[in-house]
Amino acid sequence: MRRNRKVSKRMSRISVHTMHIGAVMLMLFVMVILNLLASSSCNQLMKIVDQKDKELKSCSEELERTSARWDAMRSSDNLDRALVKRGISMHIPSPNQIILMDASGHPQPGQTSVALLRQRVQGGMSAQVSTTPAGGAARRRR
Repeated sequence: MRRNRKVSKRMSRISVHTMHIGAVMLMLFVMVILNLLASSSCNQLMKIVDQKDKELKSCSEELERTSARWDAMRSSDNLDRALVKRGISMHIPSPNQIILMDASGHPQPGQTSVALLRQRVQGGMSAQVSTTPAGGAARRRR
């Protein structure tokens, strides 16, 4: 029968060193793979962020164009032109024709236009009442 050989101390040191070197190489390989995966996901996220930045920029430009167009349409000259074009004979009320109302539908106190309206109603004259909110009356430039 054959006897089991004893492993010499020299061989045992070599195998331990080999195992340590193998573990270090395996750890380096795993770290390289993890670094490549992280880099790839970062690149994908950077592409998505760039796309969102471009989308935000285009939406901001569209908002500016729309705001400018809306402001141009709301000017008193353009409003007058649009009314004339459609055959509507309206004009912006004078300050004494405007009556500001509160949420309950009653006139706000202390307005001279309310006193004038009451005088007209008592005198039998008809009056037109504007229910525009405070600051809602546009002013005509002449």
